[in-house]
Amino acid sequence: MVVSCSNDDSEVVEPIVLDAGTLSGGPFTFTVDGTPDMVSGITLDVSGLVGSNSGFVITDDSDMILGLPSTLEALEGVDFDGAGVGVCFIYHVVYEDGLQGLEAGMSLNDLTGEYDLSNSIMVTRGANPSASFTVTIENVIAPKAYFSTGATAGIPPGESVEYSFNAGIGHYLNFATMLGQSNDLFFAPYENGIQLYDEDGVAKTGDVTYLVALWDAGTEVNEEPGVGPNQAPRQPEPNTGMDENGTVELIENISDGFTYPEVDSMIKVELSHDGGTEFTLTIHNISNECSLVSPFAPGAWVVHGADKAPFFEEGTAASEGLERMAEDGNNAIAVMELDENSGYVSPFAPGAYGINNPVFEEGMASTEAFEALAEDANPSGYENIFNTPVGAAGPGPIFPGDSFSFEFTAENGDMLSFASMLGQSNDWVVGTEGIALFENGTPISGDITLELSIYDSGTEVDQYPGAGADQAPRQSGPDTGAEENGLVAEETEIADNVPSIEHLVRVTITVN
Repeated sequence: MVVSCSNDDSEVVEPIVLDAGTLSGGPFTFTVDGTPDMVSGITLDVSGLVGSNSGFVITDDSDMILGLPSTLEALEGVDFDGAGVGVCFIYHVVYEDGLQGLEAGMSLNDLTGEYDLSNSIMVTRGANPSASFTVTIENVIAPKAYFSTGATAGIPPGESVEYSFNAGIGHYLNFATMLGQSNDLFFAPYENGIQLYDEDGVAKTGDVTYLVALWDAGTEVNEEPGVGPNQAPRQPEPNTGMDENGTVELIENISDGFTYPEVDSMIKVELSHDGGTEFTLTIHNISNECSLVSPFAPGAWVVHGADKAPFFEEGTAASEGLERMAEDGNNAIAVMELDENSGYVSPFAPGAYGINNPVFEEGMASTEAFEALAEDANPSGYENIFNTPVGAAGPGPIFPGDSFSFEFTAENGDMLSFASMLGQSNDWVVGTEGIALFENGTPISGDITLELSIYDSGTEVDQYPGAGADQAPRQSGPDTGAEENGLVAEETEIADNVPSIEHLVRVTITVN
């Protein structure tokens, strides 16, 4: 306060000039997304500050007072996200006692009394970006005719070989190996193979030679067994015999004028069940004990489903692969063809998705809803599900070439979680615990397959993929496998027959 004297020697009181100082910092731009937004780095120049009382004022763009932080520290603790979308202004205010109207909900224009406002700093609170998305889950597993296959080695007289493989209920075993001392004869089961489990699910074991026959490929004219010049041990080169242009037939149905030993005097075939889904096939060459001593040439074995004829069909012409194997002991073509057509094939079951609400949590015990989804393809415990293949009339799984699709709307900061059961497993899903739907405020779009993993719900003991009796396609009813009592975890011990993620599924997300 400045005091001066007038001409009549009386005191004259000069008015006080208030000064709120100068604010520096900002402007600030925030997104209203539920995440706290605070200002920082604001400074106040107090070099000319004048006023008995001071504080800060926050207003909206129509000068309505929203808040009155008393200190700079208090100002920097204000969450502007809570104010919603709009524009705010920050002022420093100084005032004298008696000021009226400095209250939240009042207009800055209605202040009465002595006060001064600093310059303002603008705070813009923008709307959180949102978008509508479509997620497409496509089963890209390559269709296969057979479950598994392998080559067999040549077997000299008096020796044997064995091969281990996995197979489930409904699977059959077939194999073929050339009788070396012949033109085009081979040992094999009947065309549809050996059923590996009976109707009660009991594995077939023991001597199965009675299910094996000697066949004529019908591709080369037969010569006397063991002495023919065009038989493998004596022919000058492969494929030198006279073409027969016949069909595959049992040798017992061929009238070629020659006599052949009984099958069980030349070969013995045994199956053992090693536990779970594992079997061992043993082929013994016992021809050293009969009148026609002969090696068995390299061949192939294959596990397949019912009504499949991987090597031949009786009464039809032999394939090139069978011809080369039966005439020359060359299994290359047959093995290649079987390998290309054998492998793991699985449907994907109806699944569930969540936005900011994970379908599962890695490292935690499975929920009842996730157990039902992962073990039994039942997503009913979730609010958001996808269960109808694109183009289908009703709910069901997706097989190779089919897809699921679902739509939703999300905001910047939201996370997508989803899971779909890998049908040929005990409790595996393909999915993600969470994928960010925006990057730097822009909605994502494109192929997200490589962000997925196979997860084990930890609720049922794993069996060999595609063969386990307690897996969905073969189990007698829901929740029939042995309990595991584990935690949800990314599966790291995946059997070799299961393709990598990108060969199982393709997941894309698009912005609508």
